[in-house]
Amino acid sequence: MSTPAFHFENPDVSIVESRHFASLGKAELYELLGHYGVVLFRNCIHNAEDFSAYVKQNSSRLSLDPARVMVGGAAQLVDAGRQAVGLHCENGNSPFWPDMTWFYCQEAPRKGSQTTLCDGERVLEKLSPVCRTFFEENPIRYSRTVAGEKWRRLVCHYSPTLSDPAAVVIEDLLQIIGDDPQTLIAFNPADDSIHYAFSTSAILTSPFSQRPAFANSILGPSFNYEAPVIDTVAGQPIPAEFLAEIAEVSAQYTYPVGWRDHDMVMIDNRRVMHGRETIVDERRRIFNALSYR
Repeated sequence: MSTPAFHFENPDVSIVESRHFASLGKAELYELLGHYGVVLFRNCIHNAEDFSAYVKQNSSRLSLDPARVMVGGAAQLVDAGRQAVGLHCENGNSPFWPDMTWFYCQEAPRKGSQTTLCDGERVLEKLSPVCRTFFEENPIRYSRTVAGEKWRRLVCHYSPTLSDPAAVVIEDLLQIIGDDPQTLIAFNPADDSIHYAFSTSAILTSPFSQRPAFANSILGPSFNYEAPVIDTVAGQPIPAEFLAEIAEVSAQYTYPVGWRDHDMVMIDNRRVMHGRETIVDERRRIFNALSYR
């Protein structure tokens, strides 16, 4: 690697110090992400607005979680309760799956409460042949209901001509989805909700690394949403022994970020899954952003 970043604390993460920050261009940034899957910036960003600006500068377009409030046009305060959060790809259980997940730590916890990371490439390498073959041969499906205020707000984000959620109609959402064969949507006019089914492989090839990884949201959370039903596209449940295996193997390769004040993390969201320890320190204040390369 000919970039100014270097190993520090964890061999799976590339660290960029503030003295190198200004000279790191998008091409070098993407090169680092392709190599490591995670880039950690130490003391390079100092507020949510600058975080938003940096994400925009290094992305083609933005995504969002419609259940969270936006700050600076990209950043959203992480407010998913206090409980531990399972490993997942951000928005990986929906058709609005971004390439990159970003976090900015305005105030770091002094005790526990860490964001956790897990490289899906390493998980895939350690899965048993029978487990790996199952997921190679059986795409998975996430199905759930989403309330009207959430899907309408999402449509406004992706539609430059729409800004008022009350003016959104179901056809606007269907136009965004287009002819995507992986996504089926049913609208319930009685309560303004939608029910969607999103199908995808549990094993993806990252656009940054061009290598396969076990990257998905099978073990993930549903704090602001109804918990999805997760099965195969054929309607069969994922075998319990495979769920136990992926939980065990993933745990072996899960590690904490090790937050300091004003850290920023850039994550390959189609390779590296993330989660969270139980929050035991209320001083933790972290923002999230989602984007495409």
